[in-house]
Amino acid sequence: MTKNVDKSMNKLPLGAIRPQGWLLDEMQLMSNLQKRIGALPGLVKNGEWNGGESLPRYVRGLILLSSALDDKMLKDKVVSFVAPIFASANEGGDFGPKNTLSQTPKIEAVKTLLTYYEATGNERVLPFLKKFFKNQFNTHTVNATWYDSRARLLDEIEAIDAVYKETDLEWLHDLGEILRDECVDWFKLSARFPYKKPYNRYISQTALKRVQKTVLNGESVEKTTKHAKPFTHEYADKEWRKGAHQTAVTTSGVNVAKAIKYPVTYGKFMGDSELASLSLKMINSLEKHFGTPLGAFACDPRLATNKGVCAVDVEAAVETMESLVEVIRETRDYHAVDLLEKIAFNLIPGACFEDCTAVQDTVLVNQVEASCQRKLPYTDAVNSYYTKKASRGAIAALSAYPIYMQTACMTHENELNFLTYTPCTMDIAVNGAMLTIAERTGYPFRNTVVFKVEQASAETEVKINFRVPNNTMMQLISGGQVVASGTREISVKCILKTGSTFMLKMNIPLTVEENPDGSESMYKGNLLMSLKLPYEITQDAQDRRMLYVKSAKKWNVAPILARKGGAKTLYEEERTEVNDITAKPFSFDTPPFELKIRSKNVTNWDFDVNGFTQIPKNGSFSEESLERTYVPFGCTLVRMAKFPKCQK
Repeated sequence: MTKNVDKSMNKLPLGAIRPQGWLLDEMQLMSNLQKRIGALPGLVKNGEWNGGESLPRYVRGLILLSSALDDKMLKDKVVSFVAPIFASANEGGDFGPKNTLSQTPKIEAVKTLLTYYEATGNERVLPFLKKFFKNQFNTHTVNATWYDSRARLLDEIEAIDAVYKETDLEWLHDLGEILRDECVDWFKLSARFPYKKPYNRYISQTALKRVQKTVLNGESVEKTTKHAKPFTHEYADKEWRKGAHQTAVTTSGVNVAKAIKYPVTYGKFMGDSELASLSLKMINSLEKHFGTPLGAFACDPRLATNKGVCAVDVEAAVETMESLVEVIRETRDYHAVDLLEKIAFNLIPGACFEDCTAVQDTVLVNQVEASCQRKLPYTDAVNSYYTKKASRGAIAALSAYPIYMQTACMTHENELNFLTYTPCTMDIAVNGAMLTIAERTGYPFRNTVVFKVEQASAETEVKINFRVPNNTMMQLISGGQVVASGTREISVKCILKTGSTFMLKMNIPLTVEENPDGSESMYKGNLLMSLKLPYEITQDAQDRRMLYVKSAKKWNVAPILARKGGAKTLYEEERTEVNDITAKPFSFDTPPFELKIRSKNVTNWDFDVNGFTQIPKNGSFSEESLERTYVPFGCTLVRMAKFPKCQK
């Protein structure tokens, strides 16, 4: 086994980073969303765990939000919702909901309980997990696992690691190896990712539905067919070995998103730091074949396409965020930080109404209508917004901003690593001192960041590494003087004490990037820019939880690019209009800023037979041009963010 040289950074404890400014406003809106979800029936029934994996996912969102907001009422709510998870355990240590035989809910619950322990230090958690892991260790040869649960076994590694640190029980390492052997060989898939096309090129809809029906029958407490077989280890293992079953599992967006972190987390637990490179390979493969302008890979909810109409499953995107945080900890890969920012700044707010009252399960990069009339290309799922429903997207969104906030600062020995820039206050232990640092910024909508040490228990010398966002030039200013500048990282050594203040100033130009299908997208740093479109909202007559949104203005336009410079710049410099950052940061009517860009109508850009706006390979453009408004992607309900290449 390779000796582990610990280069990993440490996350600050839950609650040590407190949001301020626009991030606080956004997280409070998410807190209002969780109230609506928690009031709905289905997660808990008669005091018992009823909501499958939705309950632990929801509870984890509650824990992360309550820790960040330091909200006592939320923390009390966490206790009431985590109680059914604890109460579901039997004398042998196994636990889970009674209404399913699936192992997936308990795998999600293991993660949730670890987060609960990290947030509260609750003494009940580790013994509970230890007893469950011992039961799992003793019964793994007879326990029936298949489908998603068998793909996610390595999600337990971080919790196993936490128990091991408290107990030094060597059988926990043996359990880790057992889980790796039984799980999908994600390490092999990471080294050479086999999928380069949408999932339906590898498995037919008939075969997929057959697998799903088999799983549903097998995991049901009450069998849905007369001939359903008992859910035994032998039966599950036989079905698992079928090619269609494993293809169905390994093309699931959520499973793939989770698997990004497995080489990192397993390698850290087993002392093999070299495995982290496999996580980077997985990220590169997904970006190459399924990457989208939103930072997350295309899936709806299975691996889809990054060409033309591409969509991203919100639940998979949040799992990607969580994996990226772990990869960043171990590798310090700044490109992974850029991807994390793209998801947090674009996809998450783009999935929600500005007040977070309604959320989509799947976000399209180009979307001029969200309704049941627009079913996604690779699935039968309806593309609409949901309100008053515990949808997968809504539950996942609760965790997104707290996960993103974990990268505001990470420590390593006597180093501070500021990776993402966000308004917050941080309590940081470094080099024998306790610092309270206030970070005040309007980034990504503004270009300055001010740090002030509000309190220091002692003067301390530290090295500070500032990551520079993509396509940005940054200056570090102290005492009114430029101390250093850079385009990827700025590193300085300094003595911090109470009152120490320094500022980052960024130059963030508008850039144009080409997508895999030849279309173009525009960015301000990691903010994806979208055509601003007026919209109309209607309610479905049959299901009042479904809201339909439709564009109320001509959408088939494209910004005019210059012929020089590889079409990476605009023909005419944009005009910027700056607005206030309101209590609804991703406001539709008054976004933090707007760009006025010279554009042309695309005369051959229309709907395809399925009602989607397929981008023409060779666009035809009007002679006249006009100035159109472009806003951050998250400030839209309907949007165009991929355009045909239009050159002057």
